[in-house]
Amino acid sequence: MIFLNIKMTYFYVPKKQRQTANQNCMDTIYTIGKIHSVTHADIQEIQNQITFPLPEDYTEFISKYGFGNINELLMIQQPDPDFVKVNFGDYMDFWDLQEQEIPSVLNSLTIASTIDGDVITVINNTDKPIVILPRHSEEPVRFRTFKQVIEYYNNTYKFNNDLYFDCYYNSESHYISFVKDGELKKKLFDDVHQIFLNTVSFDKIFNAETQPKYIIQKIGGWVYFDSIGKSAVRVKYQTQFKEEAQKIINICLA
Repeated sequence: MIFLNIKMTYFYVPKKQRQTANQNCMDTIYTIGKIHSVTHADIQEIQNQITFPLPEDYTEFISKYGFGNINELLMIQQPDPDFVKVNFGDYMDFWDLQEQEIPSVLNSLTIASTIDGDVITVINNTDKPIVILPRHSEEPVRFRTFKQVIEYYNNTYKFNNDLYFDCYYNSESHYISFVKDGELKKKLFDDVHQIFLNTVSFDKIFNAETQPKYIIQKIGGWVYFDSIGKSAVRVKYQTQFKEEAQKIINICLA
C-alpha cells in the first residue's frame, strides 16, 4: 500500500465589498490614527505559512484595519506559526486538551494575545478553527469566527460594545511620571489634568469616569490620565504627527 503525503495549498481570495453580520459588527469599532491595512499579497504570505485556511473574517479584519489592539486588551499582531511550539512545546499540559488536539495546537498559527497573557491561535479545524489558550484557566475556549473572539472579550471585560482599534502603524509613546523624588505629586497631577482639559481639544473619550483616555486624531493617538493612582500620564502618537504630539507632551510636563 502506498501513502501519498499531499500538502494542500490555500489561496487568499478577497471578497467584494458587501454587508454581512460579521462586517457590521467590526465596522462599529472606533479607529484611532492612520490605519495601515494588510495587503492581499501579505495575507497570502501569511496563508503560505500554514496548510489550512485562515478564518475568513480574520483576513477581512486585518485587510481593513491592519495590526493593532482593541481597547489595549486584545493585541492583534503579525501571525507567528512557531509561537506555541517554541513557548509551550514542553508545557501543553497547562491546558485540558484532548490527546489528538495537541499536534494541531502545537502547529497552529498564533494571531493575537491579550495583555493578561491569553494566546489566540488558529488550528486546522473547519468547525472551530480559533482557540484561546487562557493564561488563568486550564480550559481552552474555541470559536468559529474572529468576530466571536472580539465578542468574547467585549463581554468578559464588560466593554459594553464601546470598542476602539488602536493601530500599531508608526506608533510611538511617551510616559510622564508624577512620582518626584520618591513622592507622589497628586496635586500636580490634578493641575496638569485641568490645564490639559482647558487647552487641548479631543475627538472622543473612553473610560471618562475612571481612567480617561482622550482620543486626539490629529496626533494619531491619545492621552491617558491615571486618575485613580494619579501617578502617570501616557501619550501615544504616530510618528508623522510627532510635532503636534510634542506640543501636548510639553503641556503635560508643565
